[in-house]
Order: sequence, then structure tokens, then C-alpha cells
Amino acid sequence: IDPKDVETAIDEDTLTALSMQTGLSRDELIARITKDLPEAVDKLTPRGELPAATDEIALLDQVPPRTPER
Repeated sequence: IDPKDVETAIDEDTLTALSMQTGLSRDELIARITKDLPEAVDKLTPRGELPAATDEIALLDQVPPRTPER
């Protein structure tokens, strides 16, 4: 995945929110998405098929909110 594709696919507000939640800079966040997303998609779509709908945790549900530094 090209970083420009990530920037096109994810709106600026979402990138900003994810950056704040993770504590990563915008560039580092994009770099990690670029590197990790293909593997995540491979794991979540065995044999190229979407999994059946369940109440499982979504991919980003496990990202904790960032607490402000004091």
C-alpha cells in the first residue's frame, strides 16, 4: 500500500483522531497502516472470503484512547 493511498482512503479527521488515540505522529501512523494493513486483511479474510457477521471486536476497538499528559 502506498502512503498516498492511505491518505486518500482515510479522512483527515479520522487520521487526527487515531494519531491522538495512539500517540503516534501522523506520518508514523500512516507508515504503520501502510505496513500492517495488508497482513491484517489477510488474517481477517481467510481464503479471500469475508468472515460471517458476528459480535466480535472490530479492528480499532482495541486502540485505547490517549489520556492527556499533565
